[in-house]
Amino acid sequence: MAIRMVNLKDIRIDGGTQFREAIDQDLVKEYKEDMLGGDVFPLIDCTFDGSTYWLARGFHRYFAMQALGLKQVEINYKPGTQEDAQDWALGDNAEHGLRRSPKTKRNQVESALSMERHKDKSDREIAKLCKVSHTFVASMRNPKVKERQAENQKKHKESGNNSTPVETGNNSTLDPKPSMTEDFAPSAEELEANQRAIEADLAWVNKLIENDGDIAIAHAEIKRLNLAYANLESRFNALMREKDAAVDLLKKAQRELDKIKKAKK
Repeated sequence: MAIRMVNLKDIRIDGGTQFREAIDQDLVKEYKEDMLGGDVFPLIDCTFDGSTYWLARGFHRYFAMQALGLKQVEINYKPGTQEDAQDWALGDNAEHGLRRSPKTKRNQVESALSMERHKDKSDREIAKLCKVSHTFVASMRNPKVKERQAENQKKHKESGNNSTPVETGNNSTLDPKPSMTEDFAPSAEELEANQRAIEADLAWVNKLIENDGDIAIAHAEIKRLNLAYANLESRFNALMREKDAAVDLLKKAQRELDKIKKAKK
């Protein structure tokens, strides 16, 4: 994983990586206000195929930054294709962010099962990819399994025995968070391959800059402008906080004035 400053408009959000039913506009507004207040959010996650950045995780943060009018943003990225971004997003929000709804989980599993590259994988492999239980995947793949699970759940309720809950795909204890014993991390080979790709990318860019005086000058100017932009953005955020404080003082003064006018009557 590496960090890079990119133009927000250059990040593609139409790569089939958004599995929620809809973007929560209230949450976007809340994130925007928190950002204006100086809160620091985790960077959004993208894959980069050499020409295109595909947004994999962080849609609400993306739209909040867009609402703020930000032109350039820092991102986490790793070399990868649009398909890699989709796979990355299949398990998104299992441990953090706005909790997944049952519908979101179903969307993720259904999408994984419909993808040519995953359709022959086992229930456990799909479960690991989507960060759900393998029984949930089985119920999505085979309606008869789901019927049996519903029947078993009904029997447990009737008997008053809740010791062995059945997977339903909701956000209760019936669908626990992934166990710490499960390995959702990339393999050592994947990490090594990504690192080699990043190093090769940086080496090529550095060599190009060193061998071309015009590019070196342009690169230096871009760095200077990025720094200037960051300073301006920081100042803008500070001014917005000052504005909010001034508005609060004005409202307080208005309330006091209203009290005085009311007392004179």
